[in-house]
Amino acid sequence: MKSFDLSGGASKLALALKQLDIKWNAATDAWNDTTAKTFHKDHLEPIMPDVKQTLEAIGRLAEVLSRAARDVADEGGR
Repeated sequence: MKSFDLSGGASKLALALKQLDIKWNAATDAWNDTTAKTFHKDHLEPIMPDVKQTLEAIGRLAEVLSRAARDVADEGGR
C-alpha cells in the first residue's frame, strides 16, 4: 500500500509564506503609500491566517493518515 507524505508540500507552503513576508517587507522600503497599505490589507493579510490554518490542518491530516496506515498494516499482518 502506498503511504502518503504531506510534509514535502507543507514545507514548500511554509517556505513560500515566509518568502512572501520577506519580499513584502523589502518592497515596503520603496513602496509605502496608501496603495501599498490597501494592497497589504486586501490581499496579504487575509491569506496569512488561512495559510497557517492550512498548515495546521495538514499536520493533523498527516497524523490521521499515519495512524490509518499503521492500522491497515497491523490488520494485514494478522
